[in-house]
Amino acid sequence: FCCANFSRSRGYCTLRTRTRGGRSEALDVDIHNKEDVGRWVRQLIDEDRLHEFYVSAAWLNLRDKVLAEYKHECQNCKLRGKYVKAIIVHHVKHLRDFPELALSKTYIGRDGKEQMQLKPVCRECHEHVEHPERLRWNKKEPLTEERW
Repeated sequence: FCCANFSRSRGYCTLRTRTRGGRSEALDVDIHNKEDVGRWVRQLIDEDRLHEFYVSAAWLNLRDKVLAEYKHECQNCKLRGKYVKAIIVHHVKHLRDFPELALSKTYIGRDGKEQMQLKPVCRECHEHVEHPERLRWNKKEPLTEERW
């Protein structure tokens, strides 16, 4: 069997997810089929339930594998010659735009070459890419000098 999610009755690897109520449920989604994964993630996005993807066994297992594969090193910092522990696995092609790549380590770029889809990064690098407005150096100056 290819992974712990293999279902003998269905003949493929199914998805187990934890709902907001905390219960675990099996979904009829083949986690190795990009179209199935894409439909499921798109549905979660449309229903504002994307959190269920991030707590699913399939994502958590893949996330752990990616972090271990890259020795928990932030790949952006590593390019600059620094070692910083990676705690986030970043979807290079954003999940909301490419839901079919949600559980894919790689994708084929426009040049026909395989590209990294899941990238281990530290919190600061993730914030820099995803939420630059939150960074300390990007704070707006107060309108007045007055402080209470």
